[in-house]
Amino acid sequence: MLDETSSSERDRQLFELLDAYVAAMGGQHGDAPDPPDELIAAFPELGDLLDCLDSLDSFAALTTEAGPVAEDASANDKTLVPASTPLPTTRDGSPTDSESSKPRDFGRYELIEEIGRGGMGVVYRARQKTLNATVALKVVRSSQFASADEIRRFYAEARAAAGLRHPNIVCVHDVGECLGQHYLTMDFVDAGSLADKLAAGPLDPRQAAELLLTIARAVDYLHRHQIVHRDLKPSNIMLDEQGVPSVTDFGLAKVFDGDSAETASGMIIGTPSYMAPEQAAGNAAEVSPQSDVYSLGAILYEMLTGRPPFIESNPLDTLLQVLESTPEPLRKRSPQVPHDLEAICLRCLKKAPEDRFATAEELAAELDHFLKGEPVRLPPTSMRDRVTRWARREPALASRLGVLIVAILIVQLFYQTGGHRDLAQHAEVIGLLALWTALSVICQRLLTRDGWERVVPYLWAVADAACYTGVLLLADGPLGPVLIGFPVLVAGAGLWAEVKLVWFMTGVTTLSYAVLTWFRFEPGTPWHYPLIFAFSLVGTGFIVAHQVHRLKSLTRYFERQRP
Repeated sequence: MLDETSSSERDRQLFELLDAYVAAMGGQHGDAPDPPDELIAAFPELGDLLDCLDSLDSFAALTTEAGPVAEDASANDKTLVPASTPLPTTRDGSPTDSESSKPRDFGRYELIEEIGRGGMGVVYRARQKTLNATVALKVVRSSQFASADEIRRFYAEARAAAGLRHPNIVCVHDVGECLGQHYLTMDFVDAGSLADKLAAGPLDPRQAAELLLTIARAVDYLHRHQIVHRDLKPSNIMLDEQGVPSVTDFGLAKVFDGDSAETASGMIIGTPSYMAPEQAAGNAAEVSPQSDVYSLGAILYEMLTGRPPFIESNPLDTLLQVLESTPEPLRKRSPQVPHDLEAICLRCLKKAPEDRFATAEELAAELDHFLKGEPVRLPPTSMRDRVTRWARREPALASRLGVLIVAILIVQLFYQTGGHRDLAQHAEVIGLLALWTALSVICQRLLTRDGWERVVPYLWAVADAACYTGVLLLADGPLGPVLIGFPVLVAGAGLWAEVKLVWFMTGVTTLSYAVLTWFRFEPGTPWHYPLIFAFSLVGTGFIVAHQVHRLKSLTRYFERQRP
């Protein structure tokens, strides 16, 4: 008990002496105070600790006078830089608009004005103080909150571009960290980007081909140095005062002979309107130079038509279009586009990588043939390929026509084999199926008219349900097997990705089934069978609507997460 009391008293004395020493250190701005004699005498084992505190106090005094410690990107050691205030930022860590337009010190650079923003960073026009040279300086957004993966991707951009020397590729000169924010500097191209140029509308076909020829050769240079860009788009193509393009922004670059584990399978990175289907599907292992060829085709499509091949109201819907649909023919949007140039563009946009140009240089060669007036060497388009492209471009009409054509053939075969001899009734059924086909074509045409895109799906739903009910009213025999068409119509309504349309179709088909049951109620059928089927229709509608709602929720989440 006595030992414990002595120990407690010794601890109390120690804390009092240490408090007095730390307080004395805090009031000093020069050399640290000497340790109290009574502290050294009473606790000789604290010598090492007191030396450590003494060193920390000296370091604190030094940094107070000289400023914070930052890393000079031109050396591997830490250097002291003049004290300055970090860039004012918004909630996401990006510099505020009011401050980004004011010149500010940033280590060895002076930030003059913000000139662009991307998924990973903010780009400034800056001045290198020592050389008085104008550069483009890119700062990682939210550097203080950036994950290790984001920082690794940022430095991968610098490594990928630093060793490249090509007249149409923006060079990277410096990379480092200042005031807690990672940055790199590049050549400054002051005439804007291709996206700025396209804001005024599509380009002349020959001018578009000349631009893409230069870009394709620069991209081929990347590929020959084992780099896939993976984010080629108009805003990453800079133009100088003479309109000469240069490829920039290697934030998503993949060095495909190195470690590709940094991009996990299933991770979707890039810009939806310009990424290849294999990239949109998150198949990192399948991303190749031909993925960049697809992006080049998307850029050419926009240069010729004024819009990318796929663009929806949100990124997720655009990804679905990239995966499932075929772009509209260029000449339908812009009739002045030459046939050969359209063929070159559409070959770049093939869904399967092996159907595209094998290399960017092969694409450049065909563009060169076009510009010289020489024949373009492309494989002929087969009828099967044309039908497949049309079906992907207009899936709603294609699916209905496929079902209706098969139904007409079956009905006609049934009549020819003697299954039904009533010519008048047979003609009524064929006529109703033909009317259904015509209504489908009309609805598809109306979809392309301005102001009709929201109304047509509901009109089409009514037409489908009414025509199908009419065919069943005219048909002979039991209805049981063919009633499956009603839930199929409900499920098909879900492909429009509209919850209200699913419930509308559920209501229309339930009403149609009630009409059918009223006029075609078969004697001997238990009264509760129709009720069970009607509730099954409603249940199908609930399931489909719920799945569509989940899809829309995911879409909204994806939109919020977009940089």
